Amino acid sequence: MAKIYFFNGWGMDRNLLNPVKNSSGYDIEVINFPYNIDKNTISKDDIFMGYSFGVYYLNKFLSENKDLKYKKSLGINGLPETIGKFGINEKMFNITLDTLNEENLEKFLINMDIDGSFCKSNKSFNDIKNELHFFKDNYKIIDNHIDFYYIGKKDRIIPGNKLEKYCQNNKLNYEIIECGHYPFSYFKDFKDILNV
Repeated sequence: MAKIYFFNGWGMDRNLLNPVKNSSGYDIEVINFPYNIDKNTISKDDIFMGYSFGVYYLNKFLSENKDLKYKKSLGINGLPETIGKFGINEKMFNITLDTLNEENLEKFLINMDIDGSFCKSNKSFNDIKNELHFFKDNYKIIDNHIDFYYIGKKDRIIPGNKLEKYCQNNKLNYEIIECGHYPFSYFKDFKDILNV
């Protein structure tokens, strides 16, 4: 059976997708940090999907494996230029990193516009913080390899209007969706995400 390779967001694990049904006809393989994936298992019928920082890491993977054959790639509330004029303000990113503690992490989740459907990660706080450090220390702008973007209109983490501008500047296909950074109150089934 064909797969959806889902590149997860910062600090997230498989729990993020607990509320999402899957009547898409695809198996879901969740790729968490450090985003290791065996490219030999990928087929031309597979779909790549990235969420939040996972969009960055998906772009990185696709840019390093340009010979891959797959069906399509989708991004949700993320982009290859995660830090900067189209993404998170660099000063805000650094403040988040420098002041990150368990209390501020909870505030961050609230800013994602989570609701009762959100299932928290089982990762430890230290693992989550180290993940953010790794991102900052290894960040560089990557070319876009995503075919279609979903943009949360009310996203306060990666501002929707900035991501829309990125798509317009790069002539990329996108759709504005009525949600904040957390999209799985809006998307309740993987088949809805694939309906583009």
